[in-house]
Amino acid sequence: MAPGSKRPLVAISSCLLGENVRYDGGHKRDPCIAQYLSAHVDWKPVCPEVGAGLGVPRPALQLVGAEDRPAALGVENSSLEVSAALLEYAQRMLPELQAVSGYIFKSRSPSCGLADTPLFDSEGHRQALTAGLYARVIVATLPGLPVIDEQQLRDAGRRTRFLQQVQACWQQQKNAGS
Repeated sequence: MAPGSKRPLVAISSCLLGENVRYDGGHKRDPCIAQYLSAHVDWKPVCPEVGAGLGVPRPALQLVGAEDRPAALGVENSSLEVSAALLEYAQRMLPELQAVSGYIFKSRSPSCGLADTPLFDSEGHRQALTAGLYARVIVATLPGLPVIDEQQLRDAGRRTRFLQQVQACWQQQKNAGS
């Protein structure tokens, strides 16, 4: 939380705000976020893949392996292994994320998905849905932080609950700082 801030600060996957940071050089701007939520919060855009040193554009990634310890590998070239870089970036971001009152992640992302990222076996068969590598570190390390993805935000009830949780977290942060 920025000192004197009049609105909560919410971290968000940069692509959801329209930033061209995706693997294909594009974005996934979400109208609900841009039009509705921007009136209530200030944004801290984060792209873990760019933050971890991957360029734009870059090879597409997928999660491969065991559900409790997946690896982020290149789709076309499985020798591209970026798990350590994503996990290290998550650790580096933790101090900055102490100031946020919520986090909106990109669904189905190998770095940012909350629970719906496809997990493949070594032969390329989808075996489960899981969390992205970066998101799982943030959620595990900051358990009181309200989190949601853009798919969940489409439900008006979930969106309202998320904003209420963000406001409550922001009030706690302000009270702790005074």
